[in-house]
Amino acid sequence: MKLKALSHYDKDMNTRFGDCIMLYDHYSLIMYDCGSERHAEEVENFLKRHNNINDVYIVVSHNDSDHTNGVCGLLEWLHENKQNSNVKVYTHQLLKYKDKITDKIGDKRRNRQSIGNAILEEFNNIKEIIDTARNFGFDRIEAKKDTKVGKAVIVGPSEEDFLEAAVKAIDKRTSDKVGEGDGSETYMNAASVQLECEIEDGNKILLCGDASPDFLPDHLNYNIIQLPHHGRLDNAKAIFNDIEKDGDDPQEKYYLISDNTGSGEKSGGSDDLVEYMKNEKYSPAFNTKDGVVDLPEQINTISSKQTRRPLGDLDCF
Repeated sequence: MKLKALSHYDKDMNTRFGDCIMLYDHYSLIMYDCGSERHAEEVENFLKRHNNINDVYIVVSHNDSDHTNGVCGLLEWLHENKQNSNVKVYTHQLLKYKDKITDKIGDKRRNRQSIGNAILEEFNNIKEIIDTARNFGFDRIEAKKDTKVGKAVIVGPSEEDFLEAAVKAIDKRTSDKVGEGDGSETYMNAASVQLECEIEDGNKILLCGDASPDFLPDHLNYNIIQLPHHGRLDNAKAIFNDIEKDGDDPQEKYYLISDNTGSGEKSGGSDDLVEYMKNEKYSPAFNTKDGVVDLPEQINTISSKQTRRPLGDLDCF
């Protein structure tokens, strides 16, 4: 598989385009999030150029609009233009767990129906995506841990973690934060669906959306890690610290930042992290703020300029 992480367009650094990461080979495409209709158009053009791709897997990491805004438009295009394709959509299906969520909340004033309504309200973008996929006859698959997605696999969050996040989303009596310290995140971000895939040079990558570092799997299993929440510094530091605590060197890994640009205070957000990594002598992360990221091509370019052995060598696994 190869990876292509989409960026901004026409040097527009003010629009918040959101995330869109593509994993692909000759016959299949895995799309991890699609945060804008402009990204959806780019994916559509990609599929026009690669008309041999008939397996299209769409993974929605979480409900936020900068991860979901382009998905329904792409589903409509696939319905109209790729009718013989195998299209599958993977995301959380929390309505299946409303009994467990009701029990965890433990508020006798609320019943199953009110909890179900609250789930649909809080996770409205995911609801729209599931409804759209259903209307077009596409498979809707629950994004449970260990579920295979083509040549990739979902590695998190655990059922307990995403139920904890759902409870915090619905129960307004509790904090809207999950996790501790640098790794804390809002409930919506914390339980992002996490995807593992091996790209064609042998490097294994972890895609994690806006997930809380506390919810992520063992970092030592990966050569390339997407730093959560578009390169937010405190999340990245939590990951670096965890890697070091586990006896590995965080500087010996590659990192992907999906800076979704935008002029708002909470848009983009990787500048502080980029400066931190420079000061700490990390190799620069692959950052969509700088343009489209293509892996392994850009890894090969870096490795050819370095004396150290590339991470794709066999003894790194």
